[in-house]
Amino acid sequence: MKMKKLLVSALASTFILGVGYTSTSAEAAESSEGITPFAVPVDASISPLRDNFKGVSSKSVTKNLSWGGGTTPYYNAYYEDGITSRSFTANYYSTSATAQYDLGPYSTYTWNNYLRVTNGSSATASASVILTR
Repeated sequence: MKMKKLLVSALASTFILGVGYTSTSAEAAESSEGITPFAVPVDASISPLRDNFKGVSSKSVTKNLSWGGGTTPYYNAYYEDGITSRSFTANYYSTSATAQYDLGPYSTYTWNNYLRVTNGSSATASASVILTR
């Protein structure tokens, strides 16, 4: 009888400790899934930052968009030039975007440019185009 009690308590202790160990191991595995040890932050830029044209009512302007970093070679990019917007997936690091700006009835106007790039994390950049009659 004494041996049976000892065996039951040993099995119960092993079971309790084993469940605790399994639970802790599962929690550690879940928390480590979100860790990317070699992740590089995403970077984004627009150049030139500010285009300022005086004495014109219409102008074609080209902006250079560039990005890098991240966790994969593919980037999801979203760009607004103040007139239209476009989204694209890219496996390259730079491109250019040209837009035709027109003052219309205004004597001066500012168009804001915006770039957002995601790849594991995200980065944004902004610039502007100013026309003055």
